[in-house]
Amino acid sequence: MTKVLLKNMTKGITKSMKKTLSNTSIRAIAISLLFAISGIGASILINPVSAQPNSAAPSVAAPVAAATAPLTQAEANWEYPNGNAFNQDYNPQFQINSSSAQYLGLSWIYPLPDIPTSLSSLAGGIGAGPGVGMKVIIVNGTALATTSFDETIAFDVQNGNVLWTFFTPLAPNQTQGEATGPVPLHSHDGNEWFTTASFAAGPVSGPTLWWQGQNNRVYAINAISGKEVLNFSDFTGLSMVAGNSPQSIYNGIGASNIVINQQLGILVSGHDAEIDADNGRGFFAGWNLNVNPPTMKWITYDVPPQPNSNVPLNPYFDQQLIANISQNAGTFYPGQFGSTNDYTTASELAGGVQMNTNDSLVVNWKTMSPTLLNATLYNDWGQSDQSAQCLAIDGGGSTGSTGSGWGGAWLLGSGQSAGLVYVPTNNKDPFTGPCDPGTDLWSASIIALNVTTGAWVWALQTTSHDIWDYDCSWYQALANETINGVNTEVVLKTCKDGYLFEINALTGNLIWAWNPPSNIVVPGPSRCNICYPFNPLNSTMMNADFPTAILDCKATPTIACLRGPQQPFLQYPSELAGFEDEQSYDSATNMIYAVSHVVPSYMGYFGLNSSTYFSSTGEGGVPCPTCGTLYNNATIWAIHADTGQIAWHYNIPLQGYRGGVVISGGLVLADLSSGDILMVNAATGQLVRDYYIGAPMDQLVSVGSSVQGQESFIVPVGTCSFEAISTCPGTTPGDVVALTLQNVPPVTSASASTSTTTVTSTTTSVTTTTIPGQTITTTTTLGNGQVVTTTITGAASTVTLSGSGQVTTTTTTTTGGVSSTALYGVAAVAVIFIIATGYLAMTRGRKPAS
Repeated sequence: MTKVLLKNMTKGITKSMKKTLSNTSIRAIAISLLFAISGIGASILINPVSAQPNSAAPSVAAPVAAATAPLTQAEANWEYPNGNAFNQDYNPQFQINSSSAQYLGLSWIYPLPDIPTSLSSLAGGIGAGPGVGMKVIIVNGTALATTSFDETIAFDVQNGNVLWTFFTPLAPNQTQGEATGPVPLHSHDGNEWFTTASFAAGPVSGPTLWWQGQNNRVYAINAISGKEVLNFSDFTGLSMVAGNSPQSIYNGIGASNIVINQQLGILVSGHDAEIDADNGRGFFAGWNLNVNPPTMKWITYDVPPQPNSNVPLNPYFDQQLIANISQNAGTFYPGQFGSTNDYTTASELAGGVQMNTNDSLVVNWKTMSPTLLNATLYNDWGQSDQSAQCLAIDGGGSTGSTGSGWGGAWLLGSGQSAGLVYVPTNNKDPFTGPCDPGTDLWSASIIALNVTTGAWVWALQTTSHDIWDYDCSWYQALANETINGVNTEVVLKTCKDGYLFEINALTGNLIWAWNPPSNIVVPGPSRCNICYPFNPLNSTMMNADFPTAILDCKATPTIACLRGPQQPFLQYPSELAGFEDEQSYDSATNMIYAVSHVVPSYMGYFGLNSSTYFSSTGEGGVPCPTCGTLYNNATIWAIHADTGQIAWHYNIPLQGYRGGVVISGGLVLADLSSGDILMVNAATGQLVRDYYIGAPMDQLVSVGSSVQGQESFIVPVGTCSFEAISTCPGTTPGDVVALTLQNVPPVTSASASTSTTTVTSTTTSVTTTTIPGQTITTTTTLGNGQVVTTTITGAASTVTLSGSGQVTTTTTTTTGGVSSTALYGVAAVAVIFIIATGYLAMTRGRKPAS
């Protein structure tokens, strides 16, 4: 019904404007209206600026007065993928803040080139396509953006002028013979790094942008000239990794992460490996940049050797590795004390923070008796002594493995933890587990390594026997906390299992774990009843081939039952995660800002056999005949880092979330696939501004300044995340967008008064009209219990919602003072018209990269 109404509305408006407007203008306004109505429902206050983009060069807004106060390096730059060297996604600038955000305007737009025609056959895969997948780096007034097909473009932050471009000559079969599959055309923030030191390799000197190419090569580009100074292969094939089965493959869906210790001249990498059951052996490697060409300094493995490899099988691999770990080695399991069902506890079900007191949340492998350790971990992963069933499935090859984690940047230690590198691991493959019983160490883990030697310092597995696809990719950051009166460095970590962890950075001791509380955003628990961590000491759970096996086989937990066909179930967090993004930490206020989401999937069991073993994970989404409509939602959480307690939360209805959240100027910045950048007051959780870009986003905002000292918000746009595709306003070509403060007026002393009225009623439809200076928040509880919140603020507008249920409307009216809408704002549609016209203009004549 909504689609019909929108179609009729657009048709009527178009017809009435034909006499006075061009076809391009009409099309732009029509698209703008569709975006405005089908978005999340919030109105837009955007300062009008001169934004007339064209396809040949960036569009530049009217000049803006430079900042009067000098900026520090931390305020001026976004030097690392996650902002600073600690991965905090934090910029301490206050030029753009909760008061000045209303004057943000479009500064320039740059249309990115399309995928080269030579690579067009690779488009359409998982995440493969045009656009920028890595974070925009900002250093000394230059912004560096790298596309998914490895073309880097350097911009002048002030005006968007292109300073240089560097294009990597990729080819579809460039990785042939390296056992990695085709070039993936998919990247994440952790694929890049930035240095200023000098290295013998290359030689490299001064400001340098590094990235892991889609072709298994590491590139170093001089950030001033755009010239290549180094490229080398950090993965040459199966033979580089000891212990690989001959038929194994590192078939990841994107380039692998890199991280560089500038002081020691060591680059650490691994290789993404997921999706296929025959994944290669998981590893991390250190590369010496102090010689030319770079050489491998060390390599370490996180899973046992595979059959028919150049290394003997070792069913004692886990026990031997644990013995060599110098600090803690454990697996997260919060249900070991106080459970009434041998699985979960009341505090788990309630959600929120759980403190780890005397390993109450962790199975500690280091303190376990040798007898229990051997009984639990002997032949973990099942590579040795395979059963007849498994031999028939895998043909005597590998039973499974894990790859290196991806997403956010890997983390280097600093201060007390200097000399360490923190690296995550991927999910267990295959997802179903007929041939890889046990806890499957060290999949879905965070590991601390000595960056010089590769020696293991500590390790924490976050999901044992991962049969949900809960890898521990995405986010890791460093912070300082006072624990028992002692200043302590901690690692903040989120994984796809939907938990946020605070871990002692030196010892690996878990301090607390946090899970979104129940009954806050939606009624009921924040995860399904079989989506809690399994007990690594429970043999029934560790032999389950699929989560529902612990229910289906509870009465008869035989191997035949546990590894046979299972019932489908509604999974949340799903394979699309509880945290599918990067979080932020404000070191000034000691607050964590995290975005969780709920994107349910009805998961079915496929199982594996000899014909599907090399092409399937064994499970996947299937139609649900009884689920009804599944509503995605996301929530921004403000969490006290010292206690794990919630300060506030902000709900994002009807869409999932991917990318990350940034904290700067007292604003929490979250960009959505619906085309909105939400700016939330970091202290109160109140929405300061919803800036409607008009193009989907699933990449974080970078915050940095021009050489003139003008701060900008720079973000790639044009791509939709898997998690929020149902609310994507439409596919637009990839672009880089810059926002700056525009025409900020002198401070006025006029006063204003505010009144608030709340009305609750039962109705079948809601028509809401605002006048300037008024904000209306409408909360509608539908008949099925779904809650929809719509906020309309600023300019005069009308929105109609249909559907029976209880409606609570809160109206806030501001009178007196200076009306920002009257002085600086324009109608929302007119402003989106400017942006949409720009996108339409840039679409015409856009050419593939050469």
